[in-house]
Amino acid sequence: MTKRRDVFIFVAEPGKDDQAQAYLGEWLRSLDGHPGYLGGSVLRECAGELLPGTLVMTLEFESTDAARALWPKIEHTVNPLYPDDKSDKTPDQGAAYFDGTADAVRDGAPLPLRFSRGNGLLARMLHIHAAQVDEFVSAG
Repeated sequence: MTKRRDVFIFVAEPGKDDQAQAYLGEWLRSLDGHPGYLGGSVLRECAGELLPGTLVMTLEFESTDAARALWPKIEHTVNPLYPDDKSDKTPDQGAAYFDGTADAVRDGAPLPLRFSRGNGLLARMLHIHAAQVDEFVSAG
């Protein structure tokens, strides 16, 4: 069975970084007990190379089937993966990392993102569903 990792990149609503980080951690913990869910993590971008408030959430599953079994259980709830407004079909907003938005924000412009996930705490920038093809664990 091939493990699966899903990676979601978000930007927290300005001024709510800590609240968004805590929300993501609590949400990961709420999935405990789902068959095949192995856990996850929340990471905060720390090099200052991306937009302020960038957070990364990873989920790990024992298989793609286990991951797919979770989606129907959460798609109609408020969560970080789906829009709060279920009719919202806007795409991820990752282009903002590459279109000069970061420079504009550094110069004082407002962050022009839609904070439509997790009760308005998060803007989803990018997501990846990936099957694990190699893994290295250090012996040291």
